[in-house]
Amino acid sequence: MTRVVLVDDEALALISLEKILEDFPGVIVLGKYNNYEELLAFVEKETIDVVFLDIEIGTSNGLDIAKDILSIQPSIQIVFVTAHSEYAVQAFELNSVDYLLKPISSKRLAKTISRINEKIGHRNMDISEARSTPLVIQCLHEFQVFRNHQPIPFKTAKVKELFAYLFTNINTYIHRDILIEHLWPEQEYKKAKINLHTCISHLRKLFSELGYKDCITFSNQSYSLILKEYECDALTIYEVASNLDTVDHTNIQLLEKTIRLYSGDYCELNGYKWAAEKTSELHMIMSFLLRKTIEYLQTVDPVKALGYSQLYMKLNPYSDEIVNRMMNLLISMGNQSEAIKVFQDYQHLLNDDLGIEPNHQLSEIYQSLLTTTKTKDVPV
Repeated sequence: MTRVVLVDDEALALISLEKILEDFPGVIVLGKYNNYEELLAFVEKETIDVVFLDIEIGTSNGLDIAKDILSIQPSIQIVFVTAHSEYAVQAFELNSVDYLLKPISSKRLAKTISRINEKIGHRNMDISEARSTPLVIQCLHEFQVFRNHQPIPFKTAKVKELFAYLFTNINTYIHRDILIEHLWPEQEYKKAKINLHTCISHLRKLFSELGYKDCITFSNQSYSLILKEYECDALTIYEVASNLDTVDHTNIQLLEKTIRLYSGDYCELNGYKWAAEKTSELHMIMSFLLRKTIEYLQTVDPVKALGYSQLYMKLNPYSDEIVNRMMNLLISMGNQSEAIKVFQDYQHLLNDDLGIEPNHQLSEIYQSLLTTTKTKDVPV
């Protein structure tokens, strides 16, 4: 099915073209417009294959309108329809699929429909090939998008940040003003709005070429990213945590594999201020996964449990609970001197950063270790 929109300031011209198109099977006219604003509003919310566009529409220029249409949906095919031949060169510079002179005959239109079907067929084939390998989206440490192990180049750093923000809120409509507030907070509103539209256009073009046509939708002044085929480190961590009940020999390997995905904070190297909330969420989730893993491994593999405890401390440096667990693990392994060092390092950290001492329970374990070590050092 080829979805078509007709644009002309003459009502009779719209009716005539629609009637001719009715003779072509597989072509459906979605709408007829003679108003620029109404047309763009329709383009922003509907998926369109072809726009038949008059070049002179009242005081508006069809060439400029075509640029605006393509900035919203770069994959749309433009067919110019006009009574004037002098715009042909400019029209084809916009990569239009055809240039029709009025009055239009059914025979001439058949050639246009053939060209359109050929272009759409090639495009769909390219999309199918492009999407044979899913995108890999890395959110942790540094935000990057890969296909076939190669990083996808974004037009600008701000285009990349916009995609990162939309992906972070995937399948959710984000109001245009919220996007501007987070990505262009210091910029004058009118200029920021233009920059947003430019970045959206670049994203649509890029992901359409990658086989993800219409992945950015627009409704009620809000944008949403919709992707179906991708892999993501952060989302994998969320999914594993949400489905985790108990840890045993059947899922410990999956849990350890998931923990290894955590290569750093959310968009850490990118420096996106809005990512701070996501970083805090992931700290909580990783702490939960690590705690579950440590609890299982402390009797099965104390060495591994100790390693995961150290990783836990990087996320939660002031955790009396995990220091207690680390000291007991070391004592169970016969390494009292290392347990003492763990306490002393923790004591210095609390004193330097917070001006407090470890809790009473930890202090008692430490004093007991000191007594035991001194007793062992006394010659018989």
